[in-house]
Amino acid sequence: MTAQKIGVAVAAAWAASLMLQSLAHAEQWAYAMQTGHGNHSIQVDVDSLAQKPGYIAARLLYEYYRVDTARSAVVDGAFDCKERRFQSLSRTEYAAAEAKGAAGTTARFELAEERWKPASGDPETFAIIDWVCSVATHKLAPDQAGSMP
Repeated sequence: MTAQKIGVAVAAAWAASLMLQSLAHAEQWAYAMQTGHGNHSIQVDVDSLAQKPGYIAARLLYEYYRVDTARSAVVDGAFDCKERRFQSLSRTEYAAAEAKGAAGTTARFELAEERWKPASGDPETFAIIDWVCSVATHKLAPDQAGSMP
């Protein structure tokens, strides 16, 4: 192999490495559910699933569908898989789908006992808790099972 071919191979490997690094930091949105009334869906950034003290963290993308417009919201959520409950820790609304367009103010909330929404509260809450906790069970290491069932 000539020096020129080796240089090209090294450059190609370096470029591929940079592309993989940038992809590793991209959000990995997975479709979780469509609401029964059909006016919005929820996706979960699977790469955001992480064990935190007392809960599983996950980033959610809410897509709202209207006849004349679409908008979205990104929510950082806390999931207590043992107690089957959820609460949002932050929420940012966007003027367009896919968390694009003008971003509104981000509302931030402290983790608080009185803010937990039980899975039994409504079918949507039940479904998203079930989805996130099921994926977290398979994604997170056994030693990260602090809030898992």
